[in-house]
Amino acid sequence: MKTIFGPVPSRRLGRSLGIDVITPKTCSYNCVYCESGSTTALTVRRQTFVEVGQVLGDLHGYFEENPSGADVLTFSSAGEPTLYEPLGELIHSIKKLYPRLPLIVLTNGSLLSDPEVRKGLLEADRVVPSLCTASDDIFRKLHRPHPSMNIAEIIEGLCAFRREYRGRFHVEVMIVSGINDHPEELERVREILERLNPDEVELNTIVRPPAVAGVRGLSSERMEEVARIFQGLNARIIGRFQGGPANGSSLHLGERVLELVSRRPCSTSEMAASLDVPLGELEKALAQMERGGRLRRYRFEGIDFVSIRGPEEDCRADGTEARQQET
Repeated sequence: MKTIFGPVPSRRLGRSLGIDVITPKTCSYNCVYCESGSTTALTVRRQTFVEVGQVLGDLHGYFEENPSGADVLTFSSAGEPTLYEPLGELIHSIKKLYPRLPLIVLTNGSLLSDPEVRKGLLEADRVVPSLCTASDDIFRKLHRPHPSMNIAEIIEGLCAFRREYRGRFHVEVMIVSGINDHPEELERVREILERLNPDEVELNTIVRPPAVAGVRGLSSERMEEVARIFQGLNARIIGRFQGGPANGSSLHLGERVLELVSRRPCSTSEMAASLDVPLGELEKALAQMERGGRLRRYRFEGIDFVSIRGPEEDCRADGTEARQQET
């Protein structure tokens, strides 16, 4: 299991070197909007999926070859990072080895009711949990969570973590058209955010192919309307990734492309910025890999995306799919 990937083009963080300690796709949620596809192991049981020493070794090897190869380190998995049981130990070790690199954890926030999970996150420089709804029915429709979960417990976990954590505390609100974009529901989310008083509210919507076909994000105009509901909470709309001029090498470009899109679909512009190569060089490599059957290219919301395989479709009438469920 390879635990380091990227740098990935992040709309929030710049060139983010990802740390993935979860077997894909293991999660406490099965979100309809997830860019990593449908959950195959729905669970709340924490495990040691990979040894801490392997992760540290992978990081060491990467920075030996790329001393300035990332803006931040980010726990961002094809699954939920807090399901990794020794997360606190790993964060502590990384901060000792790479104190100058910000360490960020992107989490769905579902396990923050567990004191051990909260304790393990305390040394991170920034933690970004999600809060997308205040209603249990919308919570289940949007996230399709493990059956043991409910939105009241999620909110209490967020409040407990906010009291204990001293780093940068951001909250992401992922907004999906026709599910949680009603003004009344967003007002209820705002009330909870006022209690949490985060350093920043990150307003997000679907910009990459989602797990469930037909699920859509909001237009730029609608996102501006939503942002007005969250005025006074230091809220901002997350924009698309913008990279600098391409100055990098095309050495091993095919391998780097495969590594990048194996985690999530990427647009060609994102990919060129992340891999630091001219778009023309990238297009040549992509064309060759498409001919070889290694990649697929498709359009979503008018943008060309590339992935290992096409976007997954969810065709069952009840909106669920066959998956392994753990307790």
